[in-house]
Amino acid sequence: MKFSKGKMALAFGAALGLGLSGQASADVYGLSYLNVDKLAVTFNAVGGSAGLYTFAANQDAILNGVDDPTSGAANCAGNFGVFTSCSLPPPTLSGKVQNAPPASAGVRGEGDYTVFGMAGDYSNAEAEVISAALTGDAFTHVTSISESNLDNGFSAQSNTNAGSNTRLGLTFVGTGGTLSVTFDADINVHTEVTEGDIGIAQAASGATLLLQKEGVTIASWAPTGTNTVTTCGVGLTCTATEAALSLNNTSSSDGAPNIVAGSGSYKIDISGLSSGNYTLAFNTTTSTDLFRVVPVPSSLLLMGTGLLLGARATRRGKK
Repeated sequence: MKFSKGKMALAFGAALGLGLSGQASADVYGLSYLNVDKLAVTFNAVGGSAGLYTFAANQDAILNGVDDPTSGAANCAGNFGVFTSCSLPPPTLSGKVQNAPPASAGVRGEGDYTVFGMAGDYSNAEAEVISAALTGDAFTHVTSISESNLDNGFSAQSNTNAGSNTRLGLTFVGTGGTLSVTFDADINVHTEVTEGDIGIAQAASGATLLLQKEGVTIASWAPTGTNTVTTCGVGLTCTATEAALSLNNTSSSDGAPNIVAGSGSYKIDISGLSSGNYTLAFNTTTSTDLFRVVPVPSSLLLMGTGLLLGARATRRGKK
């Protein structure tokens, strides 16, 4: 193909304009939202009860290498039936919401779980233990969200972690002890790269339950929608019932949307337990990780200059 000097300059100008305008209108997006509600623990013990418990929540957000300067960590502890700092009015526990500066959109408020979507540059995270049966509420309720979008920026990350540990001193008849954990959950994990942008979006969610006896793990469960129990100790029977999607997801995209969204109920039944001291841990996580290629005008200018010089040299060779 032959280009005159004027046509080459015009072509380069058009390419530069298309590159910059295309990048400006594009988005690299990630969302991870997980809401766990009506979580209840039941057992058939003839003696004993819940004792010491701890709650923890943490969230972080980074945009273009700059993080929210405040701490998003919070924790509290207490003994079942005794007033503690965990027993304050809802939320039971909440770290400070994280908004990485300088956000051009999507500034999240405390306890705000709005989905902002693909608009502007932002990265934020929020996680709360909204209510807890151990503090006198009917059920335990935990909500978390991590969300980021890049319109002009080059990177964004956000993550949350919320969970609890509960000490259970239980007396069963023989080895006929049973323990059940039930809850409902809503999940929305979404990654997408639009308008032909060059970037990668990743988002992940997680929910795990761990039962230990005298410091030894005897059962673990990470709901995947397949009724699978990860660990079930010798002499135990463990049955998972997951009438919904997986809560443990990793979504990635460099173009078309990749979405895992839905709601449903989850349950695990553990039988064959004997008397002793147990620790029950439940934990949820959300995260986003975005990267976007930002064209550098000077690099494009150098490339264009090289094309012009190459065209000129070709013409000189033909003279």
